Parts: sequence; C-alpha cells; structure tokens
Amino acid sequence: MTFPLRVFAIDREIFVGDANSLTVPSTTGQIQILPEHTSLISLLKEGEVIIEAADGTVSKLPIAGGTVEVTDKEVVALVNF
Repeated sequence: MTFPLRVFAIDREIFVGDANSLTVPSTTGQIQILPEHTSLISLLKEGEVIIEAADGTVSKLPIAGGTVEVTDKEVVALVNF
C-alpha cells in the first residue's frame, strides 16, 4: 500500500510520486507517515527527511526546516535547506 507524496523546496521539486513511507523531524519529535495516516499539519525542524518510494528505494535529505501536511488524498512537504 502506498500514498501520493510531493516534496518541494522553494526552487525545485524534490520528489513527486507514490511512497511507502515518509519520516520527518517535526518540532515535537520524529514522525513516520504511512498509508492511511491520520490528517495533520506540522512544522519541521533541522534534521533528515527519509523517503521510501513505492519501488523500495530510500532517499535521505538533510533539511533546515519546513512544513508537512497529511490529508486523506496526499502528503505534501515543503522543506528549506
């Protein structure tokens, strides 16, 4: 099972596609988002975003902060470097 994921920086698209999971460093602790995750909006702090794509490849991205929004349709992360 996967979910639609879009990860953007101000100047570029980082990831758009289906994902198995997304792990982000929120201001209240690390959050792992899986398919059918409850809706939420969270601020992100400095740390590492980990994307597991639908094909199983894992990408790690160091960030300085940002936001993530989870809805019943998709997950969107806006990140700063």
